[in-house]
Amino acid sequence: MSHPQYAPDPDPSLNVQFVDSLVPTLTAGRYTLTAHQSLTKGGTRVDTDNYLDVHATEQQVEVRAPRFTVQPEWIHGAYPTPGASGLYDDVLPHVTLDRATLPWEREAKAKDGTRLPWLTLLVFGEGELPDTDPHCLGRTDAKTVADLTGSESGVVLPPFDQATDPITEDDKRQVCRTVLVPAAVFHALAPTEAELPLLTHVRRVNEQHQRVALGDDLIQVGDYAVVVGNRLPRAAGGRYVAHLVSLEGWQSRLPDGTKEAYDGPDEKLRLISLWSWAFETIPDHAPGFAALTEHFVDTEGTDGSALLLRVPLPERPLSGNDQQEVADRLGQGYLPISCRTESGRSTFGWYRGPFTAQYVTPETDRERRRCAAEALIHLEQYGVFDVSLATAFTAGRGVALADHQFGAALLRLRGKVQRAAEKKSRATATAGARARIEQLAANGLAGHLGEVLTAPARAEGVAGPARRPGVTPGPAATELPATAGLTLERLRADADLHARLTSDDKPLVDPHDDDLTLVRNRLLDLRNLTGVPFAHLVPDTRMLPTESLRFFYVDANWTATLLDGALSVGLAHTFDLTSDDLVFGPKGVAPLPPSAAPVTGLLLRSELVSGWPALEVRPYANPRATEGETALPVLRREALADDVLLVLVEGVPGRVELAEPQQGVHFGIDEPEEGGSDDPLDDGIIRLREIDPQSGTPLGKETGEQFPTQPGLRSCLRATGAGAPDTVLSVTRLADGLKGALRLNRPLTPSEFAIQMINAAQRRTFTTASTAHTPFTTGDHLNG
Repeated sequence: MSHPQYAPDPDPSLNVQFVDSLVPTLTAGRYTLTAHQSLTKGGTRVDTDNYLDVHATEQQVEVRAPRFTVQPEWIHGAYPTPGASGLYDDVLPHVTLDRATLPWEREAKAKDGTRLPWLTLLVFGEGELPDTDPHCLGRTDAKTVADLTGSESGVVLPPFDQATDPITEDDKRQVCRTVLVPAAVFHALAPTEAELPLLTHVRRVNEQHQRVALGDDLIQVGDYAVVVGNRLPRAAGGRYVAHLVSLEGWQSRLPDGTKEAYDGPDEKLRLISLWSWAFETIPDHAPGFAALTEHFVDTEGTDGSALLLRVPLPERPLSGNDQQEVADRLGQGYLPISCRTESGRSTFGWYRGPFTAQYVTPETDRERRRCAAEALIHLEQYGVFDVSLATAFTAGRGVALADHQFGAALLRLRGKVQRAAEKKSRATATAGARARIEQLAANGLAGHLGEVLTAPARAEGVAGPARRPGVTPGPAATELPATAGLTLERLRADADLHARLTSDDKPLVDPHDDDLTLVRNRLLDLRNLTGVPFAHLVPDTRMLPTESLRFFYVDANWTATLLDGALSVGLAHTFDLTSDDLVFGPKGVAPLPPSAAPVTGLLLRSELVSGWPALEVRPYANPRATEGETALPVLRREALADDVLLVLVEGVPGRVELAEPQQGVHFGIDEPEEGGSDDPLDDGIIRLREIDPQSGTPLGKETGEQFPTQPGLRSCLRATGAGAPDTVLSVTRLADGLKGALRLNRPLTPSEFAIQMINAAQRRTFTTASTAHTPFTTGDHLNG
């Protein structure tokens, strides 16, 4: 932020600086340069005035600047985005220029000598440009500059000052875009001389920390001029067109702020439109972001207990051991469901999906389950089953069977591993036999053979396979695969054998094998519960009612059993288990990465999902941690339905922010914390931001105060006559109100006014528990 008229050097400590203006040393016009020399002796001039007159040299210089058109590449962006349709009734449209000096390149001064921009942004509604663009489609009238310097029946043309800035013949051939504006409309929309500087400023971006956003993606280092409109679109909706117009010659026509309605002649003004775009705002009859998120706070219960994913607990405490067991299981996220045993008896069992209300300790040294029955947990005390893991196994198997590519690739992959393992096993066996023969030869193999050949045959039969007469049995090694004895238990017990099979010199399967890549990626997706039916995740609608937010932990035992079910497809013999371990085990060719931290998440069932498709969910590590707050990685974010959003997070967040999507830095009014009405002007506010560099608070940070203290900004609108454009801000009145709210004894500068008018995206903050082993607790805060 800068108080001087000219931009200071960039402050490297700030990502974005707001600067009042960026005025070039020489503005457009003609100048006379005079060069002369003088002689001095001992600091005293020795030349004469006559000498100066003779040897002085003059040169006429003309500084050219844009006047009738601008280059398209100078337009960095606009908001609302050209052609966009959305909720813009709280937004002041603005255009961002790459040519940061453009608004000040031509000379324009107020009556008191204040430097003024020579252009402004006018926002027209439907029917306000009846001769040029009645439906706000972005149409303009093409005119040459010669046309504008001539005459037009019933139209007032731009009164160019050709005495100080003549129009050349080349200028007259230029074609520019124009709009025909009724004088009453111009008087209602145009800013006053005092308001013009407040609606134009420079934004200096020092670092590439700006979020990419449609229409205003300030991600490049540099200076940008910003011209802001003074009109809010109507809450009732409608089409609008914004024109960046030249004010050259029209300064005397600007309103002075004393007349509430236009009382001049009924005439039309031909304005030069340097740039324009159209957009549409739609009526907003749905609750806003603040109101929707406020509902989560109102229903969060004690310490946020109602924001946990589980069936609501009974209001009255249960008595007795059995009833307390029921209450405990409900509190952990379990749900009683009807089920049928293998004998056919109907009973009930406990089920809990992968999303739990409390942290579940992962099993250590768990054995892989080969069928759903192995995952059943019998609660002997009550004679019922916990079917959670068995359901997880069945769900994983069902997802895998439904994916034909996965099943086929898994079978092919196991075949590749088996063939490679057999080859390695035979090579290892052959090398072992050769070594044994060499050892026997060194220790007198011939003598041992002689003893064996001369020894009488034993009477008892030799154990071995039965033979048919005349049939010579083949070698035993060919009757069974070389991998027949490679069980999972033997592989884990024999570290040397495992190392030989998984050695890097010649792996069992190429790590980049297509089948391996497909199977591994599908398993990783499945671990993030991709493809698992929603009824398995949330088995009861009471766990996730309409307009609700629920936090949870992810049960690592459930997801591990889910993968067991997927890998149970095509199991034919024991080596298939060994094959899977050789590939995906901790020491396999392509091991599945272990979870570095507990996985948590949230489910959101709300109009926020459909109304804000780009809604931002920002999880951060515990803010009370000594290492500071860091963003946590999001493992999965997916809209499961029009109104349901699932987010999985690696780690336990210290706080979670739900934020409106960032649409770049734009300007307007804010929604109050308790939510707003259909019309922001009735209860809109401006959240005050720090502008005093000596306060100790970062510049631009919200102070916690607002203007006005009682929501509603209709008092800051311009009073206009019947049928004239409405929702036009009295920028002077608004700036004076902000000055008083900020307790300043001087007027606001353009950069300070821009900082206050930033229409920041709102966000609701939920604070969670401090450790991974305690339930979530939540608090909230809404800010912009």
